[in-house]
Amino acid sequence: MGLDSELVQAIAAQGKADGACPTAVNGLMLYRSGSVSARMPAVYEPSICVIAQGRKRIFYGEHTCSYDQHNYLISSLTLPVDVQVVDATEDRPYLGLSLAVDRDLVGQLLQEMEALGSLPSGGAAAPIISATVVTERLQQSLVQLLGTLADPVDRQVLGPVLQRQIYYEVLKGPYGYLLRNCVTSHAGANRIAPVVHFIEAHFHESLDIDSISRFAGMSASSLHEHFKQVTSMSPMQFVKNLRLHRARAMLLGGNQASDTSYRVGYSSPSQFSREFKRLFGELPRDVQARPAP
Repeated sequence: MGLDSELVQAIAAQGKADGACPTAVNGLMLYRSGSVSARMPAVYEPSICVIAQGRKRIFYGEHTCSYDQHNYLISSLTLPVDVQVVDATEDRPYLGLSLAVDRDLVGQLLQEMEALGSLPSGGAAAPIISATVVTERLQQSLVQLLGTLADPVDRQVLGPVLQRQIYYEVLKGPYGYLLRNCVTSHAGANRIAPVVHFIEAHFHESLDIDSISRFAGMSASSLHEHFKQVTSMSPMQFVKNLRLHRARAMLLGGNQASDTSYRVGYSSPSQFSREFKRLFGELPRDVQARPAP
């Protein structure tokens, strides 16, 4: 059996329900869809995304990125996007996985690689999402990581070792600098990365362009230019999108719509409802009433 088939079987064995499925491995999510989908808003966190079967398209700003079982996606920063499954049937469903980036582990690997003179180069101003070819070693490590789900001891002992192998294989690849850019303390990291992390930590507060610019150490116009170049949106558009996505997750988790608007940084519930419906096509109270997937 080829590694492609092994990866398909390993994901399919975890269940036949459509949607996202958390696993017992921290940061590892599995995905299934038995049909193609319309474009839907989502937030991509720093992660490595692999498709075992099917095809997906990512839209952000004027950029489009497609990937399938032959290539994997690296997302180096949190980014609001639109996603669309473009190849899936019930007989041959879309099957994929994502592994969140462990910044501490990636940082350790970078220190070791730097000591050996083998750091990934380039990319300080590169796009924050790119796809590249899946290697046999990466596939093999992913299959082995999924195999640990059946045994708690394997998961505890081998899981961290296999995750380390996966990150190392990505760092060695042509877009290894994207994974490096997740570690914002590294000198080669994209200068916008710390700004995104600042917004993530403070989105629920009264953020404005002046406070974000002060943190970034840039003028408002310079920040706007550099931030939009990297993320395809302005800093305040990013803040709004992140607030709305975090709000949707809270609503699906059982939070009340009125309370959620304040908790994600809105001072006006009516403005929150308008902007939420504009992005998601439904009111917050409709999401609140629906069971979480």
